[in-house]
Amino acid sequence: MSTARDTVNSTPELLELTLAQLPMRDLLLAAPLVSKTWLTITLSPTVQRALFFQPDPQSEPVQNPLLVELFPPFFAPEGQNRWAWPGQASAIMSMPWSKAPDAFRRADASWRRMLVTQPPTQTIVIREINHARMGDFERQAVLRDLSLRMGALYDLSVPFIDRVASSFCIRWHPGLELEGDLTLVVMATQQCNPRSGRILDERFHSQPGIEESLEIKFGQSVQRPRGQEP
Repeated sequence: MSTARDTVNSTPELLELTLAQLPMRDLLLAAPLVSKTWLTITLSPTVQRALFFQPDPQSEPVQNPLLVELFPPFFAPEGQNRWAWPGQASAIMSMPWSKAPDAFRRADASWRRMLVTQPPTQTIVIREINHARMGDFERQAVLRDLSLRMGALYDLSVPFIDRVASSFCIRWHPGLELEGDLTLVVMATQQCNPRSGRILDERFHSQPGIEESLEIKFGQSVQRPRGQEP
């Protein structure tokens, strides 16, 4: 047994393949601390692809499992109630890391650099639907050539729900011939007496200077039929 283990540890190619099979959390946090050799191996292209830091064009469509665990509102099914979609301010504030956010808000936090999917998501369709007394209105935008990382998705989505009566859902379209690899649908209800200011405190906003700035060019707002599913 020790001979086989020694062979793996002394053969970079075998060690690389072995490390790439570890759970992502262990591969990200524990493996680099074992030795300088292991640290070096974790920086190889194979392991970096397994960690979703580098693109893997040959991969079957898959979501980043560590991000699914840490950021559930961005990956949860939308459900039947469009007024209670997963992406609400309350859901953001109850994410697994919300009680100890300082490490997650760092400019060098690893989650910000992680691809949300393999192969990388390249195109996002944004649909913003506003529900008002005079009717429902929708406007759309398309963002392309993204190789989307979680920092950009987070900074793009959260401002939409930092207000009363708003939520979002993300519809993933892996392998489908649609305009976008994913669709970010935002639903907001116009308030008669809107509350000013942010709902989310600074713990849930990226530190100044590190936000991913994606230019959104919305098209013209169009009225939707009442009761039409979003």
